[in-house]
Amino acid sequence: MTPARSTARSTARSTSRFTSMVSSTSLVAALGVVAGFGGSAPGLVIGAQATTHVAGMSAAGTRPAPVTKTAAPAKKRVAVKKPTVPVKKPVVKKPLVATAVFQSRITAGTRPVTDSAGRVWQPRPVEFGSWRMSTSLKGVDIAGTADDGLYQVGGFDVKWYRLAVPASATYRVRILMAESYWSQPGKRVFDIRAEGRTVISNLDLVKVAGKARAHDVTFTVPVRDGELTLEFPASRDYSLLSAIEVVSTAPVARPRPAAVRRAVTFAPGSVWTQQVGRAPLADNSTAVVADLVRQVADHYGGTAAFNAYEYNTAFHVAAKGQRRVDVGFYDCQRKGQVPSGLYDGPRHFQSVPVPDDAAAAVGTDAMMSIYDPAADQIWEFWQMRRTGAGGWQACWGGRLDQVSRKQGYFPSYYGTSASGMVLAGGMITIDEVRAGAINHAIALAVVESQAWPKVSWPAQRTDGGTRDPNVVMHGQRLRLDPSLDVSTYDLTPIGRMVATAAQRYGFIVVDRAGLVGVSTESGRATARRTGVNPWDRLLGGPSYLAMKNFPWDRLQALPPDYGKVAG
Repeated sequence: MTPARSTARSTARSTSRFTSMVSSTSLVAALGVVAGFGGSAPGLVIGAQATTHVAGMSAAGTRPAPVTKTAAPAKKRVAVKKPTVPVKKPVVKKPLVATAVFQSRITAGTRPVTDSAGRVWQPRPVEFGSWRMSTSLKGVDIAGTADDGLYQVGGFDVKWYRLAVPASATYRVRILMAESYWSQPGKRVFDIRAEGRTVISNLDLVKVAGKARAHDVTFTVPVRDGELTLEFPASRDYSLLSAIEVVSTAPVARPRPAAVRRAVTFAPGSVWTQQVGRAPLADNSTAVVADLVRQVADHYGGTAAFNAYEYNTAFHVAAKGQRRVDVGFYDCQRKGQVPSGLYDGPRHFQSVPVPDDAAAAVGTDAMMSIYDPAADQIWEFWQMRRTGAGGWQACWGGRLDQVSRKQGYFPSYYGTSASGMVLAGGMITIDEVRAGAINHAIALAVVESQAWPKVSWPAQRTDGGTRDPNVVMHGQRLRLDPSLDVSTYDLTPIGRMVATAAQRYGFIVVDRAGLVGVSTESGRATARRTGVNPWDRLLGGPSYLAMKNFPWDRLQALPPDYGKVAG
């Protein structure tokens, strides 16, 4: 298992109408530039301002003239006999919305900050387009502000920031900055763009404010597609941002956020959804965790893998009525014969609803999961590939029936993981990362594990090779210390999500690999349909740094066979 290295790409959209008001803690005249469009909203003036009328739209926005309709001729009334059975009035469900001013405040740092007004600014989210940080201003008095904490950590090389907004409306954006490195002008120069239009060109923080001095840029922007997109292209060095505030200029309807659905529905309270925050610890928990820490430290520079681009699971949901095909067997392991159960008995390789646009994951494992919720079945295949005739072949795999009644592992020796666990149950999905929360146990691959017959339920088998009793078993569950304050660690947004889930649901050891790592949902199929891999938008840096600074030494090992149930 080798994590992929990739540079995230930013995308831009343009809008046909734009309203902007730019202001600063220093005079806009000092900028030497003004926004080339405008129409400021009243009550949003901070310092100097520049406004420019945009043709076709006033500051308040123009509305189309009302259309006069010609009345239709009246129809002759016909007497209708009333029904003897009373007609029930339809039940009208009230929309689950609340009207209020939308507010979002985030910092470039990894920890929350409370400002002088008592408002909490949350740590950088996953849609903050960089994982790189400048901390050289920590402990430094920041001139021009009473809120030093908002400016002392900067995110640099920020290519974008994307924020889902609840309604089509106008939003006031405030970008907080403080130069942390350069003392001469001309060394750091970048633009600020919003919804595809340039707000500030050639911003030079030293020129307009100086080093270690607060500098804000504020503007208003209409958002019509549900997502505010900011971009920060740099012409010299990298962009540098400290915090971003977004507030709607008027109350907006805010729908109740939808719960993040799990990719696969297993039995209620299955191993994948069982919470382990109060579970007892194994007698040798300290020794098991110490060995796992060694495995992390000894491989790939001491950072565990987050496999976003390869060696993950291509997850597909079969549509209702999807044509079913037989998956061919190819003998990549030189068994010399077709194993039983693939085309006889349970017939694991027959009548599989492989989607027409299916794509296996990148890497020699070429994993693929196919979930059919209507049939309550899931298939997983190892080394899945298309054939020249337009069909499919796999080296191994399996099918699980009545998924919603099962714990999340395959029968006998079928399935693709070395433990027999359903990999889709523990993969980190694209939707979960977008939502900022993982609500299940996470599948974990390790470098070393105990040899057969030492396995921990729910694992059914192992490919481990050591007899050391203080090495983790396949199927063993580990959790992050529930008392740990994860906000005190400099984690990436993804690392913070994994840590929170590990405190509540834990990890389950499912496989062996070349380094310790977690499994994700492949974005390859989406990339083939849209031309954009979702992970390009979600990763603020190389995937191999997603788990940087994760506190592996604060894990706790649960007893073998913890929570074992029949079935």
